[in-house]
This record gives sequence, structure tokens and C-alpha cells, in this order.
Amino acid sequence: MEQNEQAMHAVLEAFELPGLRVLADAEGIAALERRPGSVLRFTEALRRGLEAFLRDTQGSPEQGHDSAHDVVRGDPEGFGLGPSPSDAAITERLRTMLAGDPEARIVLLTPATTAQPEYRFLPEYGESIAEHWVFRVIIPSAWPFLQWAIVDPRGERPAYSYMFD
Repeated sequence: MEQNEQAMHAVLEAFELPGLRVLADAEGIAALERRPGSVLRFTEALRRGLEAFLRDTQGSPEQGHDSAHDVVRGDPEGFGLGPSPSDAAITERLRTMLAGDPEARIVLLTPATTAQPEYRFLPEYGESIAEHWVFRVIIPSAWPFLQWAIVDPRGERPAYSYMFD
């Protein structure tokens, strides 16, 4: 487990988020890593999930739900940016919100975590927590939306992130 901890911290460091809390249970991680066809380990799924939240400009592919980028682009001044921010500026603002909130966390949704009332909300479009790496991104001080990052364990589809208000 120590090697996984080190790999997880390396992922967080790469995003300049060393203090971000990651909540995931070992049994849930193992179940997803053992799924038939799964090629992604937890740390790679975490990396892709963070990448999707911070940089995804499309949201959910089939349903067109807004990504975090869409939300910030729709009200840049509300997030402390100028009227026409670049994608890079939006990414940095999202990263800063995650880094700046001591209560921020990313939660791998599994049967164990969703049993806790605060993490019970599953993805709006029904992506299964048994078939996908599903992360909830929570930033209490700055992001009042339900936000998920969905990662295909087979690595065949790009990760994506979307919100629900």
C-alpha cells in the first residue's frame, strides 16, 4: 500500500495539489483494478480524473452536461477572472480553488464511500461505479455543484467531467 500512497502523492504533486485529500477504500480500488478488461490502476485513474476536471472543455460526451470549464466560462467574473479567459486561465482557477480549500477532496465512489450520506450522489447519467472509476470532486468553499470525473478502466474512452446543479 505504501507504493500506492507514494504514486498517489506523485500524481497530486504533478498537479500542484499536494494537500488535496483523496478518499478511496482499498476494497473498492481492488474491485475496479480486477474488473475484466481493466488496464488502469488507481493512480492512473486518479490522474485522468483530475485532468478531466481541470482541463475538460466538453463535459459528458453523450448528454452534453457542462464541464467545470463551461461553468467558469459562462460566469468568469463570478470566479475571479476577466470577461474572456483562456482555457489555461480557467484551468489555473480550478486548480487554485482545489488547492486553496482545506476541505476540498476527491472521492472515489465505491459501495463503501456511497454508503456515507455526503457521498451518496451518483453520476447524473448513470455511469456505474462498478464499471468506471467515478470520482466526486468537492470544493465546499468555491464550487456549489455536484461534480464527477468519469474514467474508463479499459482506457478506451477519454476521461470526462461534468457537473449538476
